[in-house]
Amino acid sequence: MRMSKEAQVTETSPIQKKRKVTVVEVAEAAGVSISAVSRAFNPEASISRPLREKVFKAAASLNYKPNRLARGIKSRSSLVGILMTDFNNPFYLPVLSRFTTEIQRRNCHSLLIHVDGDMDIQEAVELVMEYNVDGLIITSASLPLKLVEACRSQNTPAVIFGRDSTENSVTVVSCDNVLAGNMAADMLLDAGYKKPAFVAGPIGTSATIDRQRGFIARLMERGCHEWQVVEGGEFSYDAGYDATLRIFQHTEKPDALFYADDIMACGGMDALRYELGCRVPEEIGVVGVDDIRLANSRSYNLSTIRQPNEEMIQCTIDALFEHIADSDLPARSITLPCEPVVRGSTQKYPKTQ
Repeated sequence: MRMSKEAQVTETSPIQKKRKVTVVEVAEAAGVSISAVSRAFNPEASISRPLREKVFKAAASLNYKPNRLARGIKSRSSLVGILMTDFNNPFYLPVLSRFTTEIQRRNCHSLLIHVDGDMDIQEAVELVMEYNVDGLIITSASLPLKLVEACRSQNTPAVIFGRDSTENSVTVVSCDNVLAGNMAADMLLDAGYKKPAFVAGPIGTSATIDRQRGFIARLMERGCHEWQVVEGGEFSYDAGYDATLRIFQHTEKPDALFYADDIMACGGMDALRYELGCRVPEEIGVVGVDDIRLANSRSYNLSTIRQPNEEMIQCTIDALFEHIADSDLPARSITLPCEPVVRGSTQKYPKTQ
């Protein structure tokens, strides 16, 4: 006999594991930093007695148990963490492959930390602290400051890949996203398009902000004042598809679209061709950023701005292991140039009027 859903829940509920309280929750309850919690549970750390007692009181109220195992792990774990937040974006899969290969070449192992709807950033912080990683690569579109603080409290080197940051305590490696926006504007204007639009990625992310800034600045420099911006919300196929449909509900329709990344552009191209009946590139031009493998397929033949992935990955690995070898090495910002790749989604020659 088939068991009802309610009966299944009733049977399994007694053995469900109780959720583990994280160090971040203790810090928030005590009104202190993550590093203060870490020092409080370290008998050799420098911390005032009142502050330690405050942390202990908060920990007791939450029934928090510090990780004794992590405290006993040797100072070098030969483990490098890789934090990823967007497995749905095809840009990151080859990047992950290269990272793990390069880490193994240096006789270390990779710990993949995937933050999505099932794991919040607090759990990611806890994993980094528990496994006592030698270093951490952060590929998140938005910088998780709590994670940066946790790394700082443990003297764990961290390098941010693929985005800029105002957090000057962490080394960052990225392409020149303002230049990418400049190049996209030049590509569209040189092909004769007159009314471009920018389709933005996640709000507040440095890549989106810089690409938009570079795009609009170059349009204005070249005397183009008929432009628009529409929010896509995230770097995804569906976001590009939906944003494109919204754009064409307006009275003022663009004749070219610059998407914040390639997978958004692929979604946008499908909306243009199959929902709106537009001819690409004759009626509307399309440009993306990244140069993912799909961009060069026959289905899309997408003009794009190529990020120097190989160089960015190598710089990230080199910088991380330099920080691991020398904890006093200052953080720095490494910005690499990108390049335009003209394909069939833009006109080869200026449009005739």
